Amino acid sequence: MLEVPLRMIPRRSTQDWVLEAVAFAALIATFAMVFGHWQRLPVFARRGSGGSLSVMVLLNAGVYLLLTFASRYQQLVNVPFEIDRERPEVKQLLLQMTIVLKTVLMVLLAGLLWIIVHTPLGRMRTAGRSFLALFLIAMLAPTLVYIRKLSRYRK
Repeated sequence: MLEVPLRMIPRRSTQDWVLEAVAFAALIATFAMVFGHWQRLPVFARRGSGGSLSVMVLLNAGVYLLLTFASRYQQLVNVPFEIDRERPEVKQLLLQMTIVLKTVLMVLLAGLLWIIVHTPLGRMRTAGRSFLALFLIAMLAPTLVYIRKLSRYRK
């Protein structure tokens, strides 16, 4: 079992807690969206993509738990170069990075599920190409920012 001494765990800031709350709210929203609209979805959506909707909600929960686990056990976070993981600044940056990525991913996946649920209900057409671009930029931008910040602590 992975053990982390309490003295080595960085402290969360108010901003970290706010982002954690947003990520958790987005996770709860995904469950509420899918299971709240389940009976109103057309039969083809419940049978065809309904199974995939359930899988997507469970996958969303799995990603949330994995990133929460990675923020605590930071040796699971992989960066493209060797860093001094014992420095408190590095620990703090890794914690912030996992929280930001978790929040961005949960909000984007909640938005994607909203689109998937509301399209068969006739409330919208499709996500369009712009959603993919938004998804990629929203994931890459914070990743690149934190990789740049962490590069100062190369071994």
